[in-house]
Amino acid sequence: MKNRILLLMMSLLMILSSSVQAEIKAGQGIVIRVTGVPAEESARISGPCTVSDAGTVRMALVGEVSIAGMSANAAAAKLEAIYKSNEIYTNPTFQISTTMTDSGVLQEMVTISGFVRAPGAKPMSPGLTLFQAVANGGGATEFGDIKRVMLMRGKTSRVYNLNNMQDRNIPLQAGDTIDVPEKSLNPFR
Repeated sequence: MKNRILLLMMSLLMILSSSVQAEIKAGQGIVIRVTGVPAEESARISGPCTVSDAGTVRMALVGEVSIAGMSANAAAAKLEAIYKSNEIYTNPTFQISTTMTDSGVLQEMVTISGFVRAPGAKPMSPGLTLFQAVANGGGATEFGDIKRVMLMRGKTSRVYNLNNMQDRNIPLQAGDTIDVPEKSLNPFR
């Protein structure tokens, strides 16, 4: 009997704590995990990222998804519904948590995507440059084109050539997204 009461009390506490869960905010670092999908797909989707200034996250295969103002549980449920309704996955399970430093402060992030060895959100540090961020992503793969690296900031984007020293030293801001595209088959590009 005591075990049932204890179990009931623990269940109640879990329900109450999830109902007062903090809202996800624009610019906030989060970690997304997905299970119930093929391992290579989970590796592609799961990981740290930064919620854009517009309150969205860029998700593989579905694009930008607005999650700011939602609890982590509500945002996870929204992602599950989007992947199911688009018939991308039949039974995905998403979990979202905020990224915190050891001192409990939210960590600002930049996101590296595309043809790099270790894509995902990376911690933002003062003075971080475009070249350093790509290096933090493990560098471009043999298929990555460092002559056409796209920097997305808010609603703007610009392409940089990392063979150019001036472009390497472009300073980054928290929430920036960097995409290393695939090399073109056109040899004159």
